[in-house]
Amino acid sequence: MDDSMLEFVLKHLPNYWDAVPLYTNSNKLFTLSYSRNSNEYQSVESMFYGANVSQIIRVQNPFTYGRFMLRREMVQSTYEETVFHGIHKDDLNIALKFNCDYRRYTKKRDGIYENFQHPMFYKSFSDLLNNTIHAITDINVLVLKIMTDTPKTQCDYYVQYIVKF
Repeated sequence: MDDSMLEFVLKHLPNYWDAVPLYTNSNKLFTLSYSRNSNEYQSVESMFYGANVSQIIRVQNPFTYGRFMLRREMVQSTYEETVFHGIHKDDLNIALKFNCDYRRYTKKRDGIYENFQHPMFYKSFSDLLNNTIHAITDINVLVLKIMTDTPKTQCDYYVQYIVKF
């Protein structure tokens, strides 16, 4: 991405993102708190049906967000859905760095993380729990925004939050 493209994306970020003077890494992580980010925290927490959530982290990655926005414009999609992707906690940094590229996960199990083309995305937290072999304390759940039921590229989704138990 050239500088002008990045500048454009940075001018059109979601309004709930915290201001970041410079993105020296691909993403910035912001731990949400009930007192500081009450509405956002409650909104994300409510997706987990009363599970014992210990931490919610907002992922701000203008590069994956920008690719998502460009792809959405290219395919002229207005569809957006929130989906869930479970990963072993040891694979969190890999998932963030490589936008859920399950081939790079170290704790993968065939069929649990992927459908042999793309990562597995679940429409609800309970669907994810019913399909994982790991204990809930060993997984992190990534909350993603996706523009299609059948992603064709990594540009079709981006990570919004990390939820830890």
